[in-house]
Amino acid sequence: MPRAQVGSLAKALRLLQCFTETRPEWSVSELALQTGMAKGTVSKILGTFLEHGHVVQDAESRRYRLGPALLAAGRVAAGRLDVAETAEPVLARLTEATGETSILMLRAGWRSVCAARHESPHPVRMAAEVGRYASLHSGASNKPILAFMTRAEIDEYLRSPYFVRRGPKSIDDRELLLGHLAEIRRQAVAESESEVEVDIHACGAPVFDVTGTVIGAVSVAGPAPRLAPRARELRALVREAARRLSERLGWHGPWPPGGAAEEAVAVRTSP
Repeated sequence: MPRAQVGSLAKALRLLQCFTETRPEWSVSELALQTGMAKGTVSKILGTFLEHGHVVQDAESRRYRLGPALLAAGRVAAGRLDVAETAEPVLARLTEATGETSILMLRAGWRSVCAARHESPHPVRMAAEVGRYASLHSGASNKPILAFMTRAEIDEYLRSPYFVRRGPKSIDDRELLLGHLAEIRRQAVAESESEVEVDIHACGAPVFDVTGTVIGAVSVAGPAPRLAPRARELRALVREAARRLSERLGWHGPWPPGGAAEEAVAVRTSP
């Protein structure tokens, strides 16, 4: 991944990522408050997006929504990326075995995005929104991705603005997180409780593509009182689901790939 970023482009992408299924409309003021950008900067970026069809603006409310240009781009991406479709039977089987919501998170730069979910039949369950972004160092649904990234990538992530506290118990200490990631690599599974949301317990394991590169994670999540007593069972089921999805995506070597784990482990001894 390139180390250099174009500042204005990074800001523009941050604005786009604010538009979600549960929050499809934004005003300039709201986006400025959400991102910490100046209103003038937000207005200029939205003006450029508007000109090229990436957003549309309601004439009366003056609020913005995503535009048709992104719809076309999404169709192209959907035609090329079928990981979520491939994962569906794996997630369904995992939910059937656990009775809990199963989730597929895919790496999206320095964050992860919920690409697919299979909901628990329980009336009280974890709500996982497809399309929602998350931090790589927060929660068992995301940390397996960070744990199996390369030494250089982990080190760069820890220097990035994304490495900040995101929830009640998310880890924002570098050395503590490095030790935690090392344990995830040893166990090939992550576990968390109340890291992102209070009283939510989760177990997650890494997913690899045909080259043995980590691309995402499969997890189950739900109310802590229901999941915590079953932690050992859930860890085994999640590991098996992640291994099976990796195989469906073309990885037929040992799971997790030894080379990926060894390269990532070197972070612990880096200066």
